[in-house]
Amino acid sequence: MRRNIYVGVFSWTVVGLIVGYLIFGKLNGELISLETLCFPADNALERMAHRLADLNAIRLKITGCGLAGFAFGFITGKLRKR
Repeated sequence: MRRNIYVGVFSWTVVGLIVGYLIFGKLNGELISLETLCFPADNALERMAHRLADLNAIRLKITGCGLAGFAFGFITGKLRKR
């Protein structure tokens, strides 16, 4: 039984991250590459570009969607258990 909760939580977290990326991962109408989102800038010019694009806010919104998916998966898993 417990395994089903873990699978649900993991699945909904991934779904939340993907939906968050598709909604908030756009800059000038195009999706930001996952490499740009996941890894820090290599030099000062890239760091400045990341600040101008406000990548930290974009990352935070995507993470929030993942957390919402986690919560949804956890709650539905607990409700199903009963």
